[in-house]
Amino acid sequence: MAVAIGSAAFAMVFCYPLVPHLSIPGTLNDWDQISASQRAAYWTVRQYHQFPLWNPFECGGIPPLGDPNSHFLTPWFLLTLMFGPVVGLHLEVVIYSAISWAGGYVLGRVLGMRRISAICTATAFAGSSWFFLRASEGQIVIMVFVYLPWIIAAGWAASERGKLRYAALCGAFIAVTIFEGNPYLPLFEGLTLALVLLGRAAVRLSARPLIALLVAAFFAAGFGAVKGLPVIEVMASHPRPTDANFTNSLEALSQSLLSRNQDRNRTSVNGWGFWESGAYVGYLFGTIAIMALRFPRRAIPWIFAGIVLFELARGAIGPNCLWVLLHNMPLFSSSRLPSRFLIPFALMVAVLAGTGIDAVCSRGSRAAVAISALLILIGGVDLVLVGPPNLRYVLLNVVGPGPTHGEFAQYDRPPALAESAVIRDHQGVVNCYMSPPWPTEVKGWNEPGYRGEQYLLGAGSVTLVRWTPNRLEYAADAPGSSLLVVNQNYDPSWRVMSGADQTLSWDGLLAVRVPAGKSRIVLRYISIAAICGFIITLLTAIGTVVLFRTTHRVSAESGNSAE
Repeated sequence: MAVAIGSAAFAMVFCYPLVPHLSIPGTLNDWDQISASQRAAYWTVRQYHQFPLWNPFECGGIPPLGDPNSHFLTPWFLLTLMFGPVVGLHLEVVIYSAISWAGGYVLGRVLGMRRISAICTATAFAGSSWFFLRASEGQIVIMVFVYLPWIIAAGWAASERGKLRYAALCGAFIAVTIFEGNPYLPLFEGLTLALVLLGRAAVRLSARPLIALLVAAFFAAGFGAVKGLPVIEVMASHPRPTDANFTNSLEALSQSLLSRNQDRNRTSVNGWGFWESGAYVGYLFGTIAIMALRFPRRAIPWIFAGIVLFELARGAIGPNCLWVLLHNMPLFSSSRLPSRFLIPFALMVAVLAGTGIDAVCSRGSRAAVAISALLILIGGVDLVLVGPPNLRYVLLNVVGPGPTHGEFAQYDRPPALAESAVIRDHQGVVNCYMSPPWPTEVKGWNEPGYRGEQYLLGAGSVTLVRWTPNRLEYAADAPGSSLLVVNQNYDPSWRVMSGADQTLSWDGLLAVRVPAGKSRIVLRYISIAAICGFIITLLTAIGTVVLFRTTHRVSAESGNSAE
């Protein structure tokens, strides 16, 4: 209860520019993209009472579970359903801030820190500017790094004798980042966890940390399959290879970590917006972290991981540097911007700072505790003055409604009109922003060549009987065999339920052959990858429950035998 209250208080203080203005629909940069995606899922659930399997509102139609950046598969989506996408997403920022602080505190306690030391770790990580800079840009899928302390805490606990079951919990946290973020975040988190546990294995001369790592990876794959399999399917058809030539100078990294000028609009240090680089820890917490050297065995895993992460953050500094070697590996070849490694690096500094406070308090004197509390307070005030002011950018670029069509139709929006504003009016956005890129031949109702949301190629007529995102129903009347074309992207998961032949692609659009005469055509979106992923996730969850119950029973029996 104390941790819950403390994390909530931290979030309310550090999110002060946003909390009084939750209902302002800012659309600055990525805020427009995430708001559009959430509003599409919101419409599907609230108005049509369907699970978001197909999203006709973006780019002519995309599979939401296959969209690497979709964000609806999370318990926090209930906030969007209750209060709408604008307030729901803004509340998520506040909740993520609380999760980050609570995770840092729990990690500290799992590592055996005193309470005051765990508070130091929590404050140094959750208060770092990386969180508020990403929030200012709308990078919700990057803010999911807040689960990293929880992932490492569970993985660390799993490496203890008789506690391997916590590897399942570690895998579950990684899967949550797959659901709420994108496929690249678990790669960064998994690499960070591997570095920490590798360092611990070396210090203890034990294979248990490495076994825990492998088991966690197994459970992460199992839990994450419900989104992971559809994403793999999409990424295979829409690959996004990236260039490895991203570089950060030492001066750029020092500005990102130590400069108190952490404004998102400050001059770039590496050619990208500063929101992609800033991760302020400050000189104070950095100095406290040096004190962790008093406990070298406790500090080594975090120092080792920190050195590797910092070296990766430097980027392509040579043909055989760590970043280039990593980027050449499978999966990592689609990642970019090595400065994002500064986020887990900030956590390494925060853990070392907590260990440093433990070193100060190790003598047990009240004066040492009082000095430590004062240092944490000063550091916290410094953080709250540096990072949180960026949250004011969340409220910018409020866009009014555009022209409407009356019923659902695709629309080619002008650049000044936000994607989320179009979807808010129950229209599809043809020219939307997607990563990976999603080309489409769908026409907007305001474009030349638009023939309607459904039409026949040839003589006859077709009328819409019922329209929902996952199910389409039409009445066709054709003098001869014809082709029904739907003004949405073709996807092989569209199935014909009645009245026609199987679906096919007509210049990239969804189409189906219809017989001569009158017919009723019903199309339904059924993703085999999603179904298989759901079964795997369900079996993994059942396996986890069995594992925890079995290990708990064995532990209880061992305790009784000892007595």
